[in-house]
Amino acid sequence: NPEELAELMVGRKVLLRVDKKPARPGEPVITVSNLTIRDAAGVNRVVDASLEIRAGEIVGVAGVSGNGQSELLEALAGIRTPTEGVIQIAGGPEITPGQPSNPKHLRERGIAHVPEDRHRMGLVMPFEARESSILGYHDAAKFNTGPLMNAGSILDDCVGKMKNFDVRPGDPNLKSANFSGGNQQKIVLAREIEAKPHLLLVGQPTRGVDIGAIEFIHASLIEMRDAGAGVLLVSVELDEILSLADRIIVMSAGRIVGTLDAAEADERTIGLLM
Repeated sequence: NPEELAELMVGRKVLLRVDKKPARPGEPVITVSNLTIRDAAGVNRVVDASLEIRAGEIVGVAGVSGNGQSELLEALAGIRTPTEGVIQIAGGPEITPGQPSNPKHLRERGIAHVPEDRHRMGLVMPFEARESSILGYHDAAKFNTGPLMNAGSILDDCVGKMKNFDVRPGDPNLKSANFSGGNQQKIVLAREIEAKPHLLLVGQPTRGVDIGAIEFIHASLIEMRDAGAGVLLVSVELDEILSLADRIIVMSAGRIVGTLDAAEADERTIGLLM
């Protein structure tokens, strides 16, 4: 039993199954229509995918790794350009093959991204924590004074994030590489969540982190949902999807093969779709 094993490891009850109130979804924050993503080798990674994510809900994407989830997440974050189809941001312009976007512009539209690989895309490992904690947001007025960056503001901001997200050790001058995996992930999550986005795209949020950090990360995602943000969660951990998601999208061979309400989803149903 995973819960019993976790309890033995940490000496207390661990919330692998998340207690949460029913979702209260609002208007769509992003709508995707007939999205196809083709890689540099000409292989279709996402095929004719349509979905929407509404304010105040967590949508989980389930599937065996390598079935298009990563490419979908990167397309919605502005890292990949659609080959076909339309991405519509609420209150913003359409993103199409002829009218692409980029991560900076999408951050300005209220879309934050926690990448699947924190070492390759989420942090600069030789950077100090205070530097990694503003990646992508370094142009914000509060971090700059004229042509120079405001070192004091950056330091204070990082100290606050570390406190709010229980990053240990709470040393903003420690290099990113010297934190544990769980604390590295908390730095990335703190940076993106404290930007107060309308939509959080999060990939493999608890990969390689300790059980205590899993608890904290799950609670943070639920808190964000309850505050009215939309969350798109990609995870290879089916238990994580079943625990957190209000709706579940199942992908196979780049296609969305099913969408389920969390109440009707179980491992067998999702496994058959996968």
